[in-house]
Amino acid sequence: MEFARGGRTVRSVGFFTELAPGWGFPAEGSLAEAVREFGEADESRVVSYLRGGTWIWAEMGAERDVLDPEGPTLVSAGSLCTDGAWVWREDLSYYLATYHLALPDAFVARVRELAYSPPVVPESRLFEIATRDLGISMDQA
Repeated sequence: MEFARGGRTVRSVGFFTELAPGWGFPAEGSLAEAVREFGEADESRVVSYLRGGTWIWAEMGAERDVLDPEGPTLVSAGSLCTDGAWVWREDLSYYLATYHLALPDAFVARVRELAYSPPVVPESRLFEIATRDLGISMDQA
């Protein structure tokens, strides 16, 4: 597998400056600046892909929509999902569906190549992402 920048084994998508925690992934700019008036023709299928990713980290909290203080409360917003090659926050699907975000071409191309069906991520790969990319200690001392 080709390693992403900074020695990471995954690439990140949707880690905007307004959203925390960022897990040390580079911010992709402002969420507000990624908003578009209309989404791609297959946007709902990309949203489904994001929702079908494998959870790798669960956050117990809830956050408000950072672009609309009157918007819904997003439960587990900071949780992380992956398809084994990319990692994203659980709330990315909400922001894409609501605000038609511009996402990286490489990520959207992968989603389309996989026919909008996220692969099953083996436990060994999840362990690698958690320890190497996220810095989560798995010691059971």
